[in-house]
Amino acid sequence: MKTMQALPGAITLALLASATQAQLPGDSGDEAAAIEEVIVTANRREQNLQEVAVSVAAFTSEFFKDSGTYNLQQLEQYTPSLRIAAVQDSRSTSIRIRGIGSIGTNAGIDPSVGMFIDGVYQGRAGMSVADFMDIERVEVLRGPQGTLYGKNTAAGAMNIYSKAPSEVFEAEFEGVVGNYDAFELRGMVNTPLGNSGHAMRLSAYSVDRDGFDDNEYLGDETNNADRWGVRSRTLFNLGDAGELMLSLDYAEENSDCCAPDVIDYIGGGSALGLPFDLIAEETGEPLPDPDPKDRNVYFNQPWTNEVEVGGVAAEWNLEMDNDYSLTWLNAWRTYENSSIWDGDFSHYEAVAGSTQVEMDQYSSEFRITSPDFESWDYVAGLYFFYSEMDTLGETGMLELLGPLFGFGLIFPEGSVNYDNNTHETTSYAAFGQANWDFAEDWRLTVGGRGTYEEKERSGTQTTVPETIFDAPPIAGPNLEVDEQRDASDFSATVALSHFLREDLMLYASFAQGFKSGGFNQLRTAVGLSGEFDDERSRNYEMGWKGTWLERRLQVNGTVFYIDYDDFQAQGFDGTNITVRNAGSLESSGVELDIVYVPNSNVTMGAAIGYNKAEYQDFETGECTAAQVFEVTGGSPFVTPDCVQDLSGEALDNAPEWTVSNFLQIEDNIPGTRMGWLGRLEYNYTDEFYMAQDLDENLVNDEAHIVNLRIGIHGEDRRWELTAWSRNLLDEEYYAIGFDIPVLSGYAAINAPPRTYGLTFNYRMD
Repeated sequence: MKTMQALPGAITLALLASATQAQLPGDSGDEAAAIEEVIVTANRREQNLQEVAVSVAAFTSEFFKDSGTYNLQQLEQYTPSLRIAAVQDSRSTSIRIRGIGSIGTNAGIDPSVGMFIDGVYQGRAGMSVADFMDIERVEVLRGPQGTLYGKNTAAGAMNIYSKAPSEVFEAEFEGVVGNYDAFELRGMVNTPLGNSGHAMRLSAYSVDRDGFDDNEYLGDETNNADRWGVRSRTLFNLGDAGELMLSLDYAEENSDCCAPDVIDYIGGGSALGLPFDLIAEETGEPLPDPDPKDRNVYFNQPWTNEVEVGGVAAEWNLEMDNDYSLTWLNAWRTYENSSIWDGDFSHYEAVAGSTQVEMDQYSSEFRITSPDFESWDYVAGLYFFYSEMDTLGETGMLELLGPLFGFGLIFPEGSVNYDNNTHETTSYAAFGQANWDFAEDWRLTVGGRGTYEEKERSGTQTTVPETIFDAPPIAGPNLEVDEQRDASDFSATVALSHFLREDLMLYASFAQGFKSGGFNQLRTAVGLSGEFDDERSRNYEMGWKGTWLERRLQVNGTVFYIDYDDFQAQGFDGTNITVRNAGSLESSGVELDIVYVPNSNVTMGAAIGYNKAEYQDFETGECTAAQVFEVTGGSPFVTPDCVQDLSGEALDNAPEWTVSNFLQIEDNIPGTRMGWLGRLEYNYTDEFYMAQDLDENLVNDEAHIVNLRIGIHGEDRRWELTAWSRNLLDEEYYAIGFDIPVLSGYAAINAPPRTYGLTFNYRMD
């Protein structure tokens, strides 16, 4: 284990050494080379990344082209302390920063990491299914962002910015073919609209790929890709009245995602007395050998995941004569998801599940941005957000299990529970942030956001056939709920920056984050409250951002400590799905981002994150399946009432070490006007628990991922042909894992296997 833990650092040092020594034919090594300046808007105004007192990873359009990154989940390989994974469908996508995040399975819990697309907050993580089409940049802000961004976020924010229309014609086309019969198309056209200053930018994509896994029972494939999307952005020049940007987008996904494979059919036993071996004995159909890495699954129910997401946004900007600027951003977004899955993850007709979600959200943000005065500047604004989300969930114990459950005395023909809920959220906020250069080399940043938020949940929990027997999640007394709660919060930000020289900054900061409480969408045991409290975070950071060697070497580092009160911990022990408030949680660590350009042909970088996240006070943690079985003895007549003390224990889905390295080499092909490019990437993720209960059966081993791209291109890279492979060594690891519902055992979703193919890109202007 010690050897493997040292391997990522050794590879990082090896890449550094190889890049330093790299001397290409015809390259003296002294040719002018420098790291390009990256402009970000992490503080709601354009700034050099190296002058922003925030731990932020920024990715430009050039990065997406060079690395072949097209979607959100791929981005986690390049960002320390970032994890992104879907559960049984894209609706349940989980985004975590520094170990902190929420699974989107439960409509009642808000994301801990805020997702913003062109400044518009996305109410659910599953709304980010669209590909990175025609993207200008992506900013990953680590730590609470409670001051400047629309919806207050407790763990961090991801800002995705599309390219804006320009008054110059340009177009781009890209085609991708790969194994698993992958076929992808992407395109963009930008055109001016006359000579008036108006312009329009249109982009679209289509992705189709066969499944990574084979369903041996139905004889088809699963975990495929089938999605497409379009976006238009139109810029209207209003003269003295400013500019208006009108954005429209729509995307669909119809992938059979995300089907798991069984790790173990037995596990810790069945709390409801329905272990797999009992079903196998009753039906005479044997269990397949559990081999979670063989890419073979056995479902009798087709897996579906249908998503529609889209919206309209209007952003008005006015530059006034006194250099103040006004921004008014209004947006409506809609989101629909329909998913059906085999709830027992086997070929038995035992458990089925489905969820339908329909959501509409409206947001409005007004900002005033001051000019850069001699020693100070500021941003201030107002924010409004409203969303209404209707959910209909179904969890069923089918007819096969009826005679086996409680000796056939309770549900002889099976049982189905329906949760039908409407969740409404209304949020108001006022915010502001100011920078004061109180001395030649010193800057003080002070900000705050006041938030008032209301939540309402109304709906029913209904079991068919009707019963008073309490057996979540499949059955229970019929309930009707109409609950409300409200919360107020003030989140502050303070940062002190000191510029030792023009290109070396030290900073220390304090920031608060907030996530309001809510109501559990899913059925819980009688006597357990479905309401959970607000979550608050406090983040302390010290860091530096600097360049050396005539801007050939850039090293940014952050040391952080985050303290969470009433952390909203979501867990599942095979019977109950709960959201419980942990008394306190701490996350601390170090993040390091390095870019080195030894000469004009070579670029290399490393991103290293160490994060230790632990519960400090959590006496009501989720039990493991084995612990629940000890309480019930496998009897459905005993309430599975069980908690365990997780104080001092690690947080799930929070690997301690994450490492990302790349080495990119470019040069001309002698005697031609063409060039070539090679890029080698190595990414490492430490082992981690996949479930809140810290069950040893759900531990994800460390993963070593190697990606490779080699290509040729024409003059000015107007065209480019690239051969590539992701996960070149075909490393086997899990994306996420969990207990099998109702029955016994464990299951996990496999991460993508080795993929390879060709990409052709053509650009004209």
